[in-house]
Amino acid sequence: MPLLKLMKTLSHSKNNRLPPRAKGKPKTNRNHHANPNIHTIKQFTFLFTFILLTTLPIHSLFSKTISVCTNCTIKTVKEAISLSQNGDTVQVQAGIYKEGFLSITKSITIQGEAGVVIDGLKQKHVFGIYSNGVRLKNLKIIGSGISDLTEFAGVYADKVKNCHFENLSLEDNVYGFYLAETTNCILKNNISIGNAENEVLGGNGIHLWSASHNKIIGNRLEKHRDGIYLEFSEHLEIEGNESKENIRYGMHFMFSGHNQFSRNVFKKNSAGVAVMYSKDIIMEENQFLDNWGESSNGILLKDIADSTLSKNRFEGNTIAVFADGITNIKFQNNDFINNGWGIKILGNTDHNKITNNNFIKNVFDISTNTKSTTNEFINNYWDHYEGYDLDKDHFGDIPHKTIHFFGYWIAVYPFLMVLYESPVVLFLQGIEKAFPIVTPIEFEDQHPRMKERI
Repeated sequence: MPLLKLMKTLSHSKNNRLPPRAKGKPKTNRNHHANPNIHTIKQFTFLFTFILLTTLPIHSLFSKTISVCTNCTIKTVKEAISLSQNGDTVQVQAGIYKEGFLSITKSITIQGEAGVVIDGLKQKHVFGIYSNGVRLKNLKIIGSGISDLTEFAGVYADKVKNCHFENLSLEDNVYGFYLAETTNCILKNNISIGNAENEVLGGNGIHLWSASHNKIIGNRLEKHRDGIYLEFSEHLEIEGNESKENIRYGMHFMFSGHNQFSRNVFKKNSAGVAVMYSKDIIMEENQFLDNWGESSNGILLKDIADSTLSKNRFEGNTIAVFADGITNIKFQNNDFINNGWGIKILGNTDHNKITNNNFIKNVFDISTNTKSTTNEFINNYWDHYEGYDLDKDHFGDIPHKTIHFFGYWIAVYPFLMVLYESPVVLFLQGIEKAFPIVTPIEFEDQHPRMKERI
């Protein structure tokens, strides 16, 4: 029952009275014959009103909608923001609004109809968010300022909680979203197409600094320096985003532990993802595709620990995984397909487990610059495996040598790649088959799969 209708019903019930007492009848205690429901209704009314006033913000009871359009009394978003109070909604009708910098210091919602464009006129941020609980929905936001000293953004939020940005289309902004010291904010189903021409002048699509418990879900990011950039940010949920054709990384984060990213696509970036100086990272069901170049990686893991990569697809990358200084990482149930290198493991990586992965049509499945390792290779499928399975347990009866002689020397001396498939290299590979002692035994998979994991 709607609130006002319920209150009117209760008020009407309170005013009901019994018929007057018949003459000659003895007086009795007034409460004895009173309607027994009246006292109960009074108690309920008091309790309901008390709960209502103490649990709902006062502004939610008196919030209003402010309409903005070219033919309305209020013609600019800036004027509507000035007139609004906490809890109000600014409803923007279709049109181009050349607003400049819009500062929001109240807990309001700004939402648009189809065809709304908010132009920041290259001044500063287009939207500057400085209050908790601000919501922006269904807007096209263009034209942030450009500066060598300030990171101007389409949407900038500073030291706020519970912000919500959804179905926004951002174009021609240096930074798309820049969130500093935010908590419990949501970025959902937005598109940010940048104007980055190089790493120095370009900004990031979504940039989080010192943020926690934020959600980045279902966004599309293109042509920025980094699609997503995180620094000193923890307990984030990054899911279902597509980051492609960015100048540097599809996603890049440093000093940002206890995070999870899943079901994202990182495609055709100079490098897919860089995870650096962090721990407790869960990376699941992502796709790292066609990140190709002289030193491009599907994912770069630098000085991270206690993390998991599972059910990811690495396809068409120069180096699918570049591992430098990593410890206690689980690589499990991933697909490495048609990459230059599957996993490039430097000698300073220790105690990692590579289990139940598929290695298919890579030039080099595993490469390293060291002759010994504490890493383990367990039950992976290798399409280069030439062993047999006499006991029919679906695992090879002899170990698979994950590193070949030439692959080792390429890791130590990269310029030797020009000799790949030359007669001298083919000759060395023949020697290696005849004298397998050349390959370090620690890099062997003792029980490789005979069929790829599905």
